[in-house]
Amino acid sequence: MRVMVVGSGGREHCLAWKIAQSPEVEEVFCVPGNGGMRSVGTCVSLSSFREMLDFVREKDIGLVLVGPEAPLASGIVDTFLAERRAIIGPDRRGALLEASKVFAKEFMKRYRIPTAPFSVFDDPGEALEALKRRQNYPVVVKAEGLASGKGVYIAQDFEEATFAVRELMVEKKFGTSGERIVVEDFLEGEEATVMVLFDGASYLFLPSSQDHKKVGEGDIGPNTGGMGAYSPAPVVDEDVLRRVEKDIIFPLLEGVERENLYYRGVLYLGLMISKDKTPWVLEFNVRLGDPETQVVLPRIRNDWLEVSLALWEGKLHTMRLEVTPEAMLSVVLASRGYPGHFERGKRIEGLEAFPNRPGDTVLLFHAGTVWQGDGYYTDGGRVLNVCAFGKDLEEAYSRAYEAVSRIHFEGMYYRRDIGFRALKNRGSR
Repeated sequence: MRVMVVGSGGREHCLAWKIAQSPEVEEVFCVPGNGGMRSVGTCVSLSSFREMLDFVREKDIGLVLVGPEAPLASGIVDTFLAERRAIIGPDRRGALLEASKVFAKEFMKRYRIPTAPFSVFDDPGEALEALKRRQNYPVVVKAEGLASGKGVYIAQDFEEATFAVRELMVEKKFGTSGERIVVEDFLEGEEATVMVLFDGASYLFLPSSQDHKKVGEGDIGPNTGGMGAYSPAPVVDEDVLRRVEKDIIFPLLEGVERENLYYRGVLYLGLMISKDKTPWVLEFNVRLGDPETQVVLPRIRNDWLEVSLALWEGKLHTMRLEVTPEAMLSVVLASRGYPGHFERGKRIEGLEAFPNRPGDTVLLFHAGTVWQGDGYYTDGGRVLNVCAFGKDLEEAYSRAYEAVSRIHFEGMYYRRDIGFRALKNRGSR
């Protein structure tokens, strides 16, 4: 079978790398792909869903995997389903669970899914008046639409909340995504990610993980698309998973059925786990997380084509995931200035030491790179994901940072504390 992977980041490189290992996969096409994805597939530049559909027909592609949220929100699944082509993901209405935070919050409220109390504003003056009257801070201010994981502000006081409202609604930092905002109570606890494969009737938990959103060490500075991750997340134990299933998955299934949402894809649960182990939903995403995918998929031993076809055919109930007990940790190497202005075109040194073979203890997934004939060069804010296995998180941490020390490009920036909180908690027990 030929497979097409839509996207150009580290998540898509990992997805293409994983599915290319299936003996049943003849060829992988990456649309548009990146510098690193040329090693696992053929990169093709296609600008519209119609061009992608024509290409799928021409190449007799049997399955399409969509990485990013934007094509899903724009209706790529609707386009392909109309032509009866196999594609993984929700349709445009199902994608509203991520594309519209207002839709997601109201959906959770309707089906009694635990989430923070919230208010919605479409006028900056009204938002500021409400925030001025507010007694309890910190507060969370979110852009209503898609903002690549960066449209969330944790405001410690009214002054910081004012800054968030102005950036989103007045200066329109994220364009139309900030025309409406959600203001919600701040939740205490530890964040974690649980991703679920969902075929409309049955579901399958993927290994847990934890992302690091803030650009600075110690979780300071602006939000990014993610500066690193590890799996499994110790905070997500069996008790927490049972609560996620009972309090989140079951009512969500009810909501999807009642509201007739088409959903054959990945549901990403961004969770806050409180001290009493209550899982609260911070956000839904309708696709694999980035960089969580890069530490989750390599831990899964199953043939990813078999899993994907079971998802497409509504047969997830027949699957059982085999997961390695090893931990995995990923460090994102970013361009100086990210998530703000950054330079491109810096030559990357040291990549030849990491061939990315299945079974290697260190894997590199490219996010923002380009091949220019004589080597790889930076071409994005997040450039590389350096991922390492270990018998435990401590060993994975050591291997990942040792590998990082062997890679260099001008202006390279990374956090040195990925997984540090989990390691500290482990050491205190």
